[in-house]
Amino acid sequence: MYLGICNNTGLVYEGLSAADIPSIPTPSVTQAKLITAEGDWQDLPRGLTADPSRWLFREDSFDPVTRTRRGRLYEPQPGQGQPNQQRVGPHPYEDPMMRQVGAGGKVAKNLYTFSACYQLLNMPDQGQGMTLALGDARAASPWRIIQTEALANGSVMVTLKSLSAFAIVPAVDYAQVAPEHRSAVAEAIERVLHSAFRETPTSVVDHCRSALTVLLSRWLVQSGHEKDDALALDLGPLAKRMEANEMTCVANAAQIVARLHARGKPNEQQARGLRPPQGGDDEFALEALGLTIREFGWAVV
Repeated sequence: MYLGICNNTGLVYEGLSAADIPSIPTPSVTQAKLITAEGDWQDLPRGLTADPSRWLFREDSFDPVTRTRRGRLYEPQPGQGQPNQQRVGPHPYEDPMMRQVGAGGKVAKNLYTFSACYQLLNMPDQGQGMTLALGDARAASPWRIIQTEALANGSVMVTLKSLSAFAIVPAVDYAQVAPEHRSAVAEAIERVLHSAFRETPTSVVDHCRSALTVLLSRWLVQSGHEKDDALALDLGPLAKRMEANEMTCVANAAQIVARLHARGKPNEQQARGLRPPQGGDDEFALEALGLTIREFGWAVV
């Protein structure tokens, strides 16, 4: 299965043997990059015109409730310059009266052409569980490939799950935070949101641990349960004080994040035979931060 994008109009064409049939209605198409290392975020596509030799994702459906996208993945057509001339059927959006039709009922167009992304099928588990960045260097979002299928027409279909900290960590109502603590809370949460699903699990856990340390200490001082010296405490002691104040859920979540943070240290791994934080551990740390914000009554409702 082939897909083409006109370099002049942006209209999309597709077909089994060539990208020569107009796609109606025009689908949503974005550039894509498989993320296999943290440094890949520094090598995102730079736009179709400047960087046409990247993968494309054509969206077929989106479920806002489950935050999943389903669509077809394409790779640059091998052996073709970009763009290249193709003879295509007249597009009704551009030539509804078919006045430009030439020999064989087709017209010549310069297209960026792509074929089904078989590279993905050759990867371990057909890429399932890996992260796919959609967009370009100006704005991109991370998605997890949760299902890969080879369709009867030769297309490669993928189902993607959103990886966004904004869907896990609620927005903070800073009116509920004491003025003297707002800056520290905002900076800590901003660091988490910036790192989530873009840095290693160990790094994300570290940022969540720092943010929880800030939130717990500020809440204890603001609520009058502790004096200002609590601002210098580490997460473990803070978690125990939260439990003493009957904030059990927050205390337990904080304790687990503190242990995950320790697992990121090579000396802890060696001494105790522990595994380092992995994918999923970072998501737990994000969930723990979101839970804490809600338990404190600091989340925007």
